[in-house]
Amino acid sequence: MKFLAIPLLLSGLVFAQGQEPVKITPGTPAVKEPAQVPQPNAASPATPIAPDTVIAEVGGKKLTAAELDQLIAILPPQYQQAIRQQPQQYLNQVFLMKRLAEDAEKAGVDKQSPFKEQLEFGRLQVLSTAELTNINNNIKVSEEDKQKYYKDNPDKFKSVKVKVIYVAFNPTPGKGTSGASQLPTEAEAQAKIVRLRTQVLGGKDFGEVARESSDDKSTAAKDGDFGVIKQGSAYPEEIKKAVFELKQGEVSAPVRQPNGFYLIRAEEISTEPFDDVRIQILQDVRRDRFQEFMKGLQSQYTVKVENPAYFTTRQPAQLQQVH
Repeated sequence: MKFLAIPLLLSGLVFAQGQEPVKITPGTPAVKEPAQVPQPNAASPATPIAPDTVIAEVGGKKLTAAELDQLIAILPPQYQQAIRQQPQQYLNQVFLMKRLAEDAEKAGVDKQSPFKEQLEFGRLQVLSTAELTNINNNIKVSEEDKQKYYKDNPDKFKSVKVKVIYVAFNPTPGKGTSGASQLPTEAEAQAKIVRLRTQVLGGKDFGEVARESSDDKSTAAKDGDFGVIKQGSAYPEEIKKAVFELKQGEVSAPVRQPNGFYLIRAEEISTEPFDDVRIQILQDVRRDRFQEFMKGLQSQYTVKVENPAYFTTRQPAQLQQVH
C-alpha cells in the first residue's frame, strides 16, 4: 500500500492574506465607510509572561516561553498567527516536522541530491529577497524629490467630478432571472445609449436626460451626479481611460461594461493637493527608482547561450516517489 508523504504538513495554515479588492462599477451607490462595529470592553492587559515560564510539554520535555518564542520566530507570519489561535493543533505539526527534519539531517539527507540543491536554492531565494527588501526600504526620497515629481506628473494627480447615464442590458439573454430577463438586449441598450448621447450633444441637459433615462436610480435622482474619480480609484480601466481623456464639459462615447453602457460627462477637472498625495508620491518615486536599479542590475547579467545543446542533453534531477 502506498504511503503518502507529508511534505506539506502546514498546508492547512495557509490563509488568504487579504480579501479581493472591492470592484466598484460607476452607477452603483456610493460606497460608504464600513460602520464601526461596537467592540466589547477591552480586557485588562495580560500580565507579561517571564521567559523561563513553562508553557507546554512535548515528548516529556517542558518548553519555556523563551524556547517557544525562538521556535515560532522562524515561521512565516501567517503560521505564527495560526499557532496563537490554535496552539495545540499546529504546534503538534511543527514539532513533527522538526523531528522529521532532525532525523533527515542525522541520515545525511541534506547532503544528498536533489535535496541539498533544493536547500541551496531556498537559501538563494531567502537571501536575495531580503537584499531586495533592504534596497527598496533604504531608497531615500527628499522633500524636493517629491515636489519635483508632483510638478512633473500632473496627469497622475488629476481628479474629475463626473455625471453618468447608465443603460443596463441582460448579459445572458434567455438565462437571466425574472428581473434580468426584462432588461433589453445588448444591441438594444447600445442603440439607446447612442440615442441619449445624440440628445445631449444636441443641447439637451445631461442631468435631465439622466433623470429621465438612466437605469442607475441613485445617480439619476441627483441629475447623474456620481462624484469624483481619481487615477487611483478602484474603477475599471475602461472607465478611467474614458474619464481622463475628457476635457471639462465633454461627454464620452458609450463605454461598455459587463452589464450595461455608460455616458460620462466631465463636470470639473482639478488636481489633488500635494499634501493629499504625499504618500502616493513617495511610493511612486521609490518604485521608479527600484525598477531603475533592477534594470541596471539585470543588464549586468544578460546571458548569451553559446551552446544550446547543453540544455537538451541534460535532464534535471527528479525526486523519487515515496511508496
